[in-house]
Amino acid sequence: MNKYIAITIGDINGIGLEILINSWKKKQIKKFIVFSNIKIIKKYFKKKNLVSDLNIIDIKKKNYNYQINKINIYSFNAKSLEDNTYNSLKFAYNFCKLKICSGIITLPLRKDLIRNKISKSFIGHTEYFQKIDKKKYSNMILFNRKIIVSPITTHIKVKNISKIITSRDYLFNQILNLNNTLKIDFDIKKPKLIISGLNPHAGENGNIGSEETKIIKPLITKLKKKGILIDGPFSADSILIKNNLKKYNCFIFMYHDQALIPFKFISQYSGVNYTGNLSIIRTSPDHGTAYDLVGSKNISNKSFLNCFKLIKHIYKNRIINDKS
Repeated sequence: MNKYIAITIGDINGIGLEILINSWKKKQIKKFIVFSNIKIIKKYFKKKNLVSDLNIIDIKKKNYNYQINKINIYSFNAKSLEDNTYNSLKFAYNFCKLKICSGIITLPLRKDLIRNKISKSFIGHTEYFQKIDKKKYSNMILFNRKIIVSPITTHIKVKNISKIITSRDYLFNQILNLNNTLKIDFDIKKPKLIISGLNPHAGENGNIGSEETKIIKPLITKLKKKGILIDGPFSADSILIKNNLKKYNCFIFMYHDQALIPFKFISQYSGVNYTGNLSIIRTSPDHGTAYDLVGSKNISNKSFLNCFKLIKHIYKNRIINDKS
């Protein structure tokens, strides 16, 4: 794969750019383009006393003179750091649509800063790319070599989860699209899925909630009739047992923290956040801005490097599946 990988700038004061630069210095990454206003990133290099070894790319002038031994920068106008972060997403997406880049790695950002200063409707990377890609549905997929996890809902209030999953079409399409993503992007021919309940102990047959009996169980029956291999609903606190890790390809949870808490414990921040059901390939390291770790020597770049590996893997799988 000869294409470059697009990297959004994220929060420039966070840990993301520091991890990128350190990985590049160690020659662990080569072919990539960072999307940022050049003045802002040069100021960062000066503040950190770094050698400004940058290569500017100008798509308008058709200057595609990418250099492996330098940090390639696509520059654009930005009124503030937050504006720089937000616009970075759009330009990286466009490079993928133009097939200049094979996929995107989004460095961590502060959602609250984007909401307060740029766009009140901004929820997160997953929802942003779903909207710009004009998709009705997208899947948050957490990938690690040991496990694949996916929450049905993402960045919403806990009190609204029941209302959203009550829509059977929403649940059905989320799982249908997830199953297709596992087949095409992850090259799993017959994905085996397991799904949790919403309530503790999967509702205890309606004693602690009715979502399992009224919504999730009928949905599973409908999905099985479509040929999808799915079992559940099971109690969320017990589906990640050793035997299930060997038996199932993907663990589906009803909401964000049900999925993310066990995933982060298992992956130990080596996992990748992937957005399924998009026309482009988007990944993100499984950590936040981590201001408290900036400048620290005890920083792992495993998650960041695994983003590169996953993009290459999915890109190849899409080419193979397009031909078949």
